[in-house]
Amino acid sequence: MLKNNIIKLFLLSGIFLISCAGPGRNLTLDNSSAQPEQSFSGVIWEPVPKPVVEGNDGQLLVRTSESMTLLYAAHNKDGKQNLFITHTKNIGDRFSGTIPVNLEAGGVSAHGENGPKLRQGKGRGIFAAWVSERDIKFARSMNFGKSFGPALRVNDDEGKSSQSFFTMEVAPDGAIYLAWLDGRNKKTGKPGTSSVYIARSIDQGKTFEENIRIAGDVCPCCRTALAFGDNGEIFASWRHVYEDNERIIVVATSLDGGKTWGEPVKITEAGWKINGCAHSGPAMKYVGSKLLLTWYTGKDDKASLKFAHSSDQGKSFQVVENLQGSVLDANHPDITVIGKDAWVIFQGRDPKLEGGWGPDKAWLVQVNGDVSISDPSALPSTGGGVVYPYLFKGNGGRVYAVWTEIGEEGPRVMLCRGRIRNQEKR
Repeated sequence: MLKNNIIKLFLLSGIFLISCAGPGRNLTLDNSSAQPEQSFSGVIWEPVPKPVVEGNDGQLLVRTSESMTLLYAAHNKDGKQNLFITHTKNIGDRFSGTIPVNLEAGGVSAHGENGPKLRQGKGRGIFAAWVSERDIKFARSMNFGKSFGPALRVNDDEGKSSQSFFTMEVAPDGAIYLAWLDGRNKKTGKPGTSSVYIARSIDQGKTFEENIRIAGDVCPCCRTALAFGDNGEIFASWRHVYEDNERIIVVATSLDGGKTWGEPVKITEAGWKINGCAHSGPAMKYVGSKLLLTWYTGKDDKASLKFAHSSDQGKSFQVVENLQGSVLDANHPDITVIGKDAWVIFQGRDPKLEGGWGPDKAWLVQVNGDVSISDPSALPSTGGGVVYPYLFKGNGGRVYAVWTEIGEEGPRVMLCRGRIRNQEKR
């Protein structure tokens, strides 16, 4: 009698190996827990994202040698947050060492829209900024991230007003700019609104010049964005509050290094009427003589990511289309420039999984120089929820996605590496 062959399939759960390498703990992941997705047409991703550290709001710097520095926030046993950096010299195979950024322990406030920022300066300079006890703090390392100096307070007011929801960028000439939402003028604006301020450093972060108020009547918890034009223009963007609580993304322009600003230009005529704050600000980059913006809106009872561009240095804007396609609950977009293209990464839910209620994933779209937009494609996932994804440009056609993944044991910073297809044609 012939016996039927019986095939048994076993699904092996991933096992995480934890090494106590310092605050936040460096992590490695067994590839058996992978949930690979179809590769984005422009990027070939590694099949399994790597958990790097226990913490949140990771920011990455990639050098020409492809050595990398990761900034992240982590809670200590007393529940207080601190900032650390960790390094890798093998393209992210493993990160090692933890170096404190805020020398005065505790007091860091890092969460989502209010997360820390890490930027590369000229030469050896690495710049970090964060919010601490209602102030904008800045610290620099002038030895490639081996150590950081004492923090400076960037805001120059002396009261108890809250400064938060900031961005930091380094201009082509090396000047450092920070823009943030500021509560020191609350009595002069619409109820429940803030002002947007900016400060500049022209000495690699040794000092910052006086704070400049760009505008009032600003949505109080949607972060700002900055970009730089070809001829010294500085563009600032935020969510402005008009009459009847209509909130519209706007852009203002400075032609003198941020000392004076033009009137804000509405990206759309009609906005989102809501008596509250979305905790979701715009992302903006200047690419190939075009100023590009993307932002979240709940207008018309639909969560969507709008996209617009300007070909006249922010004087007028053309809204092209929504970015998210069929992705549900799309939010928190960020733009990275690679060559002549803009790449937008965001979080959202797959409409085909669990009736559209599966965990958030990271998604990517490509915006070409003619402002044609690709369909969104999901990055690989471990099955945990993705929040605040960012994309970073490497060298040799490599790209790196970083996000915070929320699990039962707390947040952790994830890294997913990719290679751009047909890079030789770009």
